[in-house]
Amino acid sequence: MLVGNMAITLNLLSIAVLVFAISVVFIAVISPFTLHRIAQFTFGIRKVILWSLVTAPWWIAISCVGFFWPRQQDIFPAALLNDFAHWHHVDIFSFTSWHAVTLLSASAYLLWSVTRTVYIRRKQASSMADLIGLSDIKLQHINGKQGYYSLPLPIPAAFTTGLLSPKIYVTTALKERVNEQELDIIVRHEIAHVESRDPLFKVVFATFAAFFPITATRELIKQFTLLTEQMADSAVTKEYDNLDVAQTLINVARMQRSVDSMHNNMGCDGLQTSYFGNDQTSVRVQSLISPVMSSSRLAMGFAIILFASAPLLTASTVDSLHHIIETFFTH
Repeated sequence: MLVGNMAITLNLLSIAVLVFAISVVFIAVISPFTLHRIAQFTFGIRKVILWSLVTAPWWIAISCVGFFWPRQQDIFPAALLNDFAHWHHVDIFSFTSWHAVTLLSASAYLLWSVTRTVYIRRKQASSMADLIGLSDIKLQHINGKQGYYSLPLPIPAAFTTGLLSPKIYVTTALKERVNEQELDIIVRHEIAHVESRDPLFKVVFATFAAFFPITATRELIKQFTLLTEQMADSAVTKEYDNLDVAQTLINVARMQRSVDSMHNNMGCDGLQTSYFGNDQTSVRVQSLISPVMSSSRLAMGFAIILFASAPLLTASTVDSLHHIIETFFTH
């Protein structure tokens, strides 16, 4: 048994785990009903919403720890806050309590999750490195812009890969089947990925998303990937007409559809890669043809209120759940 500051720290960590779990469940439940609705918002707002959702369990847990800190009355003298978290045993930690079991379980899950994530990322990176390493790549330039690497492969593909120093690759099979304008559109799209460091942020986003149930994880990553692709498409429309970009996207998607199985087996897929024409093509084409992006003040106001009140609502739930648990288990 521990007493004092160390006991307080461990008890609050166990509460943080409980808050984290509640937040994950809540977001997993509401995601199917909310994520598909954000497509009508601007890119900037969608990015803020997605990052807020995927990181919510972490910042809500930290907020609740601060809220439940036993010396909070020195900062918040209001009677409501003083009486809210009234745990008289916060400075006592028992290694046979549910707090200890919670921390041990969370530590094991965190270790497993980190190990699994590192293994998957290394496997994807290794597959991509093998693909590129076995090929005679050549640096090419188009219209004097940033260079791309010509990859002699029979797969029509263009992609950007690399976390810290992203590079653009265009296969010879794709170059031979597109005209000069289409090639320029493709390269500009990939340059947008490089400038935004999309491969790196996709990995970071997916790492946070991995703590959610598999269905929610896939939907969050799907929405974030769609956003990065649409932003890259939009960057190209500064130089070309929307219809030209949409037609190029359709043409490349048709080429890739016939070799999808080969494309995936060669490693041109994965969270560490952003590629042209292989992600939710119909949605992206529709967005280019009929761009509908607005910022509903009512929807944004509701989202702000929800995010601002999330720590307090979760704290209330945790306080009640904490006492329910201790009805059946030892502190």
